[in-house]
Amino acid sequence: MPLIGMLKEAVLRTGCLDAVTSVSGGGSLSAEVLAERLLLVIYAYGTNTGIKAVASGGHGHTEDELRYVRRRYLTPETARQIAIEIANATFAARSTELWGQGSTAVASDSTHVRAYDQNLFTEWHSRYGGRGVLIYWHVEKKSLAIHSQLINCTASEAAAMVEGAMRHGTTMDVEANYTDSHGQSEIGFGITRLLNFDLLPRIKRINKVKLYRPLAGEPDAYPELTPALTRPIRWELIGQQYDQMIKYATAIRTRTASTEAILRRFTRNASHPTYYSSSGSCPELVVVVVLVWRG
Repeated sequence: MPLIGMLKEAVLRTGCLDAVTSVSGGGSLSAEVLAERLLLVIYAYGTNTGIKAVASGGHGHTEDELRYVRRRYLTPETARQIAIEIANATFAARSTELWGQGSTAVASDSTHVRAYDQNLFTEWHSRYGGRGVLIYWHVEKKSLAIHSQLINCTASEAAAMVEGAMRHGTTMDVEANYTDSHGQSEIGFGITRLLNFDLLPRIKRINKVKLYRPLAGEPDAYPELTPALTRPIRWELIGQQYDQMIKYATAIRTRTASTEAILRRFTRNASHPTYYSSSGSCPELVVVVVLVWRG
């Protein structure tokens, strides 16, 4: 089945284009013509074919007409709302007998997309060795993308992970987020726990990871984990800084401050007392390693 046909069926079944309105607040195009042109423009961008190449087909819409619809109707906010409507319709249409209960976990990672030097967003990425931009994706376990965002090549992927899990906008309730090793950070474990979802990264060099003991005075409580254990958690420091930890988590939840700005404050100042308290309250890391240890 052609990809444009799948896109058309998704639009007809979900009605995701019904909410598309003109940027200027009005328009003279009929709903059918507008839907056809929006489909062609979305197909042109989604497949990287380009509007010029798509306009050469036998559909009766010129390149100027497609570019007009692109400028006037297809804004970033509209594109995000279309994606949310499709995701929500997919969740609602899934049969529990075939698909099981609804997903509560997502996996997230970034993709490096090459771009021309003339593009204002183009940056050099040292790891990928080329110019382009980074797209950070959140995908639920049944391969449905629920969120995507453009981030700088130097931006924190941990902050992008938190943003996507909190701001995806769909009806999915995210309770866990799988990441690559970029999510393995003590501050990441602490802040995601305060935001009420679990961070489950791939732990790099897991044989070198040191774990905090939950209680002092019990060095032999976990004999099989003794080589990996270090000092006890400083619960008194957590109690002293608890209000500050809640303040930062609330700022992220209510968008009072950006996630990247808050995380950067801690990563650039490891002596911050709230950083110590949040990094010391990470029992999830202990649980992960215990499960791996027990096979």
